[in-house]
Amino acid sequence: MARTRTPTLRRGLTAGRVVAAAILVLIAALYVGPLQKELHLRSELASGRSRVATLERQNRRLHEVEAQLHTRAEIVRFARACGWIFPGEQAYVVKGLTARSCR
Repeated sequence: MARTRTPTLRRGLTAGRVVAAAILVLIAALYVGPLQKELHLRSELASGRSRVATLERQNRRLHEVEAQLHTRAEIVRFARACGWIFPGEQAYVVKGLTARSCR
């Protein structure tokens, strides 16, 4: 019985191996796009979560400030820190003191 040989492109490199390698390369190439998209979405999700956490901290701080501003004493303290005066009061400018900023 005569033995048939499969055609070879190079020594030890059969057509079946070439086709298998080409299929593997094609499958890998098809995974690149979705994988890049997945990694990009994960990055966006992480930055979005970070932004949400920052905004939640800021929201809590603002709620604390808002709760304090419900008292007259805190309103007056805040107004004085900004340099505001009540009607009829006399304002004086004192130089050489460190400046306090208004919130």
